[in-house]
Amino acid sequence: MSERDLENSIKQDIENVFTKILENHSYILPIRANSRSGAEISDYLEDEFVKYLTCNADECIYNPKGAPKGATKNPYDFCFNYKNEKYNFDDLIWGDIKATKTSYEDSNPDLGTPEKIIKFILDGHFYLLFVFIEYDATLDGKVQFKKFNDGKYVHCQFLKDIHHSVRINPKPQFQVNIHEPEEYRTREEFIELFYKKYSESIDRIINKQAKKKQELSKRFDVLLKKICKYCK
Repeated sequence: MSERDLENSIKQDIENVFTKILENHSYILPIRANSRSGAEISDYLEDEFVKYLTCNADECIYNPKGAPKGATKNPYDFCFNYKNEKYNFDDLIWGDIKATKTSYEDSNPDLGTPEKIIKFILDGHFYLLFVFIEYDATLDGKVQFKKFNDGKYVHCQFLKDIHHSVRINPKPQFQVNIHEPEEYRTREEFIELFYKKYSESIDRIINKQAKKKQELSKRFDVLLKKICKYCK
């Protein structure tokens, strides 16, 4: 069995779990649908993920965990181990829930820091999985999940298959338009893309800082003139 078959199996299994969770809630959550609902939805669903798999043991998914409560920065929203003997695979996978309001056509969410991914890979792992869902508001203002164009409520995608338009911003964070399609690539091809995008990001920062440094002398000459006139 191929690497791609394994990845499709992981995505399908997690998609099934989250689809069942949404179905069990009649696709509505007791959360106010406002501009900051995404974080609340993620927090709610990661708990439901752990609860669901605790009550419904899965053949491949085990040791499900949510992000530690109270921590301001977590490397994942949820994580789990995935074991599939057919593919001779057993490893830790990080999951990140991205809930987007349907009206935000140009949403460009942060998708993880490059150093976080580098450390994860150096620790002997690889897969970061995104769970994409869309929502809108009910008449009474609650969160209601909406179908994608293909009729599904949940889309799962690995970071490795992110659209080539992805960039690493100055924060630094991976960032791409939420509606860009995934593009399959091998693990090795992802590392090549990762290097290219991180290098481009660092170059942009260096060029911006070099320009600032070039302008610094003139700016401080103006400051000195202002100080010389101060209180005169």
